[in-house]
Amino acid sequence: RRNQKHQSIKLQSYRDLKEVTPEALQMVKRNFEWVAERVELLLKPQTTQGRVVVLMGSTSDLGHCEKIKKACGNYGVSCELRVTSAHKGPDETLRIKAEYEGDGIPTVFVAVAGRSNGLGPVLSGNTAYPVVNCPPLSADWGAQDIWSSLRMPTGLGCSTILSPEGAAQFAAQIFGLNDHCVWAKLRSCILNTWISLKQADKKMREYTL
Repeated sequence: RRNQKHQSIKLQSYRDLKEVTPEALQMVKRNFEWVAERVELLLKPQTTQGRVVVLMGSTSDLGHCEKIKKACGNYGVSCELRVTSAHKGPDETLRIKAEYEGDGIPTVFVAVAGRSNGLGPVLSGNTAYPVVNCPPLSADWGAQDIWSSLRMPTGLGCSTILSPEGAAQFAAQIFGLNDHCVWAKLRSCILNTWISLKQADKKMREYTL
């Protein structure tokens, strides 16, 4: 941003010149070359795009997982849904995990498992990719079940986000560090939220005055 401001000042200094000189033209040329290079970077297609892989312990959690997938789509992030149980089929869970580690595409795993969540911890203990727990909590046992996602053994780094939309946003923020398109969508959402708050505040002030 500082460089952009610096270039803008140099261009404005040219506009203020009363006489066009070869030196001034050369300066403007360098400025526009700088801008052109950065525009080209923005338009250059990504060689690899990130993806979210949602692993659910049961198809009974499909509705919860579809919310994650829909939210990922809002950020332009692809999302795949898989079914596997770390308790009932650990070998298959690790095999599915290995599928996504071998193709070089940046991946965030989201583990959706209710009751005793072994899925997120098993994934986190066996991959260097980010893992997010997003358990579908029930009204009856939610307070007890959540501890299996929050209380992790030493050496595991998976986070826990209860909202499906929040889990998708967290994954998008990871990809947004290197993907300018995802970053722009995130910034747009932040701006829309800010505008909504300003509008709500304005209405409140008009109501109370």
